[in-house]
Amino acid sequence: MFAWPTEFYMLLMACAVFRGSEVIFSKRGLESGGNWLQNTFQTLVVRTILAWSLLFVLSKGEMIIREISIIAIGAFVFSGIVAAGIGSLFFYNGVDRMGASVCTAITNTRPLFVVVLAVVFLGENITVPGMIGVILVVIGVILITRSKGGNISGWKKSDVVFPLIAALFFAVGNVVRKFGFVVEPISAIQALAINEIAALVTVGIYGIWVGRGHELYKGNVKSYQNFLLSGIFVFFALFLLFQALIIGPVSIADPLLGTAPLFTVLIAIVLLGKVERITKTLIMGTLLVIIGIALLTIS
Repeated sequence: MFAWPTEFYMLLMACAVFRGSEVIFSKRGLESGGNWLQNTFQTLVVRTILAWSLLFVLSKGEMIIREISIIAIGAFVFSGIVAAGIGSLFFYNGVDRMGASVCTAITNTRPLFVVVLAVVFLGENITVPGMIGVILVVIGVILITRSKGGNISGWKKSDVVFPLIAALFFAVGNVVRKFGFVVEPISAIQALAINEIAALVTVGIYGIWVGRGHELYKGNVKSYQNFLLSGIFVFFALFLLFQALIIGPVSIADPLLGTAPLFTVLIAIVLLGKVERITKTLIMGTLLVIIGIALLTIS
């Protein structure tokens, strides 16, 4: 029997589907002439517009975020800067360098960071089967890095640092988000709106600071279309994740999202066959990750 309401698991599985799918559109946008900075910024523009539009509709035009405490706002501003902002910059850079299937899978070292952070800072518990599950996830990721999958053109071993750093920032962001929901009652859309605007400003400032401001808006029709779809999918993924974090612990929620690479691999076989290689070892590593996640989630 699962320890948390069925809704909790359904939200997370739906989130994994959206998250696993969105990176396919990102890769298609990158292959059609876009770049990773454009990818990050333009998907954030879409996500921010959707979040604030929905918040406006649900609040009937009233800025209900003024009723939220400074601590809660600070938590989601921080998560926006660290996870949705900096984490996304590393993640989409990794997608560009390595490929959607490999980068998404390696980013799933995130549960290891999340479990440690949740146990240390949130007092959440982790069982022996749960730890075994985390170990299996890590082993699966190691297999994936040795699978020779991903970009057909190849990628450097040093490129692994991009999804690994993204994983760390995503982990920190999710733990902080859970803290934000615990410290004060706040709706998922309120939290998401704050999270997204903080991320958008962060990436915009970064682009201008490094002298690449023109890349934030440049692109062609195909890249715009794909990054639009990517942004929509990420928005729904995060909205579902935030709803789940209101219900259950982050040490279970985040690892369950590790099923996302399975969907990425399956879709990549159909839509990215000309630019990415899906090998048996890649599939084996991904399945091992799923088994590890199952152990961690059930425990």
